[in-house]
Amino acid sequence: MRLPLSFSTGTLYHLPLQTTFRLVSEAGFDGVELVLGPEVLLRGAGHVRRLVQEHALPVLSIHPPIIPYPGQGHPARILPRLIALAQDVDCNLIVLHTPKTESVEDRRWQGFQATLLRERANTDIQLSLENGGIFRDSDRRYLLHDLQRLRAFADRHDLPLTFDTAHAGTSDPNLVQAYAAVKGRVVNVHLSDLLRGRLIPDWKPLYTFFRHHQMPGEGVLPLAQFVRSLVASGFSGPLTLEVSPVALKAWSPSRIREGLAKAVASVRTMLDS
Repeated sequence: MRLPLSFSTGTLYHLPLQTTFRLVSEAGFDGVELVLGPEVLLRGAGHVRRLVQEHALPVLSIHPPIIPYPGQGHPARILPRLIALAQDVDCNLIVLHTPKTESVEDRRWQGFQATLLRERANTDIQLSLENGGIFRDSDRRYLLHDLQRLRAFADRHDLPLTFDTAHAGTSDPNLVQAYAAVKGRVVNVHLSDLLRGRLIPDWKPLYTFFRHHQMPGEGVLPLAQFVRSLVASGFSGPLTLEVSPVALKAWSPSRIREGLAKAVASVRTMLDS
């Protein structure tokens, strides 16, 4: 089955977008998930549109900044900006992280929910919620970090979901079973592998770089089985490669090219099996 294969520009956050689009196009991807970063903020949607046209590589989804910018952490500020950008680059899908809060009484939760539902009512662009990763057992207390609660919230408000395989793997060793909990709501998949084991120092960002978001086939997740389940469920994409820059060896142009080509071939094999 030919699912659109996308690439998260967040993996190559350190490179100019022109370079990222060129490398991704040469590797055979069908589009990108555009992560809002300094270059997009400074040069605007017109710059992105020119890259889309030059490389025939559409923006299939848009993601909030990986590195928070001053004044952009609050949903009331960042979500309207993401929606405006999506409209300007002809994209119909936005990925949102859920707040790390344990109570519906928390002002962060109330602000997030109010902004989300207000903006959703005023736009045709899909606002999808991404399942969160579990770094500590305490993370399980966050309201929507549990897939069942996330699904219930999405059902209640008729919201789509983005399913992140590495995040799901941190909470449920059975990836196919985890996907079953949200099947039917998923409109975008963040595809990457996962390594287990503790790191020293035990610092959350290190897990993102060295344990989570590994290249497909270089971790413990049954990604081929998962992709078969994905296809059987009627999922139509995009399937978005979102890997750590360390996993892609993003300090080396030749390693980037090699890794991207290998990832495309690997995922296409999974889809064709």
